[in-house]
Amino acid sequence: RSGERLPGIMYIHGGPTSQFNDTFQQQVQFLVRQGYVVLLPNIRGSSGYSKTFEDANNGCWGHCDLQDVLAGVDYLKTLPYVNPHKMGITGTSYGGCMSIAAVAFAPGVFQASIPASGYGDWIHFYHEQELRHIKLMDYEFGPLAENEEVYRRNSPIFHVRDVSTPTFLIHGEGKFPGSVASHNFAKELEKDYKVFRHKPYPNENYYIRNRENVRQMLLDIAEFLDLHLKDMVVPATASGTSVSATGG
Repeated sequence: RSGERLPGIMYIHGGPTSQFNDTFQQQVQFLVRQGYVVLLPNIRGSSGYSKTFEDANNGCWGHCDLQDVLAGVDYLKTLPYVNPHKMGITGTSYGGCMSIAAVAFAPGVFQASIPASGYGDWIHFYHEQELRHIKLMDYEFGPLAENEEVYRRNSPIFHVRDVSTPTFLIHGEGKFPGSVASHNFAKELEKDYKVFRHKPYPNENYYIRNRENVRQMLLDIAEFLDLHLKDMVVPATASGTSVSATGG
């Protein structure tokens, strides 16, 4: 529609050693059809741009790579068809981690955040994950015993009091360590009276794979974004599917 300015969405890939390329992205297509302008950046730490670029976020997850996300926000705000006052962020796995980091380390930039299967506590991650992930953290942050301050500095769970963005935490209800970490982050948001929604999807491990759950997740995402980025009144969510504080 002529003259309409649409909300912008930063969509962050997983990894962090991964990249966006010219492949179909179901959730991105869904968001575009819902009336959102979506930017998919290959931020520092992404693969395919040299080893130097891939290592550029070592030791500073959610900080140095977040600067590239914020640069993307600045770009979206220059587009004449984007509403500069309505910005969201989402992603799965490390994209979920970045969506959590963004609200803790860049408070007020985004008006909605939807971390899917993300992590907000790297100390918990180190203690609870399998060996291959521990080796990843040793490479990225250094061994925990010698670098606990680095892990703490990069863990949004220790900075919840700075969060001001409405946040929708999504993950499977399984006993995967990440599910526990998401529950813990939700508890911290609740203790600080933050605006949030928290929904574990049934019959899943940590990632949302089941077709019906994916469908419902997309509808839930649209509802949350419409509420916070389009200021739309949406129907109340069915009892028992979410935990929220102060109106999330």
